[in-house]
Amino acid sequence: MRYSVQPATSTDVAFLAMAIDPHSLEWGEDERADQESRLLDTCAASTQVWAVHDRKGVPQALWGVSPSADDPEIGCMWLLACEALEESPADLRALSSIVLDEMFAQYARLENYVDADKTRALDMLRSVGFRVEAAVFQAPADTTYRRVWMDRAPLFAATSQLVN
Repeated sequence: MRYSVQPATSTDVAFLAMAIDPHSLEWGEDERADQESRLLDTCAASTQVWAVHDRKGVPQALWGVSPSADDPEIGCMWLLACEALEESPADLRALSSIVLDEMFAQYARLENYVDADKTRALDMLRSVGFRVEAAVFQAPADTTYRRVWMDRAPLFAATSQLVN
């Protein structure tokens, strides 16, 4: 495999925050500072943040999860990935398997709501095994979302693949 997974450092988060394309529709139409602030706030609220590094040690993705406000058994997962990792679906699936097993050691279900127009993100999540539900319009946000989710498989409950 051309990548490794480790707990994310502040340097990993800062590097990927700077790599965000401020004109990308995937990040909304906010100013760059708002996008970076949203990423930092998301990391700060997360119980786990994992970084995927290439062979040179350069971060290529962040996976994170925070507890759901409604149910402590549900983790609100998120993913930020560079295009290089997207172009290697086998690596993305293998790395995601490692990270998701870690998250499932803490949560019985992982889920989030993704803007229905963010087809790139939805395709990535679908490719690693998340179920993607039909789009639902949310009037207060004036946006259509798709719920993405995955349940912990009973076989993998409370196990970890990472060695200290």
